[in-house]
Amino acid sequence: MRVQVILSNLVLLGLIGCSGILGSATPSPVPTQSPLQVVIPTETPLPASPEPNLPTNIPTVQVLTSTAGVDPTFTNTSIPTDTETPLPPPPASTPTLYLTLPPPTATYAGTGTPQPAVGSSMIQFLAPGPLSKLVSPFYISGYAVPGFNSMGTVVLYGEDGRVLTTQRLALYTANYFAWFAWPLSFEAQGAGELGRLTMSTQDEYGLLVALYSVHLILLPEGNSVVTPPGDLRERCVIDKPVIGRFLSGGTLQVAGKIRPFNSQPLDVELTDRNGHRIASQLVLIAPAADDSYVPFQVAIPYTIPGGTYARLSVSQADDRIRGMMYLYSIEIYLHP
Repeated sequence: MRVQVILSNLVLLGLIGCSGILGSATPSPVPTQSPLQVVIPTETPLPASPEPNLPTNIPTVQVLTSTAGVDPTFTNTSIPTDTETPLPPPPASTPTLYLTLPPPTATYAGTGTPQPAVGSSMIQFLAPGPLSKLVSPFYISGYAVPGFNSMGTVVLYGEDGRVLTTQRLALYTANYFAWFAWPLSFEAQGAGELGRLTMSTQDEYGLLVALYSVHLILLPEGNSVVTPPGDLRERCVIDKPVIGRFLSGGTLQVAGKIRPFNSQPLDVELTDRNGHRIASQLVLIAPAADDSYVPFQVAIPYTIPGGTYARLSVSQADDRIRGMMYLYSIEIYLHP
């Protein structure tokens, strides 16, 4: 009996202990989804490694600093650094001839650019023509073979030889002849007077290369009447000497033809590059009634210490206003 009581007590103590253990071990509620859990759809699994045909070192950002079609790392060493320097513009004080009057278009030189015909005068006035009646201001226009530094000089003289106006003109051209147009102003004397319009060019040594003139009637008021230019062929043609020939012997044979302005003698002259006159001869001449060419020839004795360049010029003075009416020249090389 006593043994049964003891066993009953032991069983009761065991039950009490088990109920305590079970009550203290009640589990906490488990969240349905952890915030760190990554859910991957089972129907699109990620590949375990990159595709075998794709590079693994592709940069995420590419910065291009070059223009399209140019490799920014390429340096072209074939382009020289000493490129050609363009010609400087003319001085601001020089009146340039980017023109106010259109050039004539009747004569062309093969490229579509208006140019005078072969044999035309080195200086030619298309306007005004001979004995035009002009009031101030008026326009001059024409063609000229540019002198040194692409320059030319225009002077308007009164009947007593005084200078009424002068202009330095820039004669820029890519061709042989330059087209020019420029306004001139003057003050006529009295009721009107005879004038001479002259244009000239020089070489790099200051020697006259060409000079051409036209007589005008200058009026203080009224309306201008401009005449046609007339024959624009070069007035002088030199047949001898021939440029490039060996010239020596102390005597230069000069021959050619000219349409003289008047009966003043021709001045045939040799001048060296320093401006020293080597020799000269006067040649009597008479103009033809129809303004056709008249032949001339002259022998010019000269003395020089050695070979030298010389400018051979043929000129004629004005018979109405003091000064030169016309000059034509070529450069030759003379031997003793």
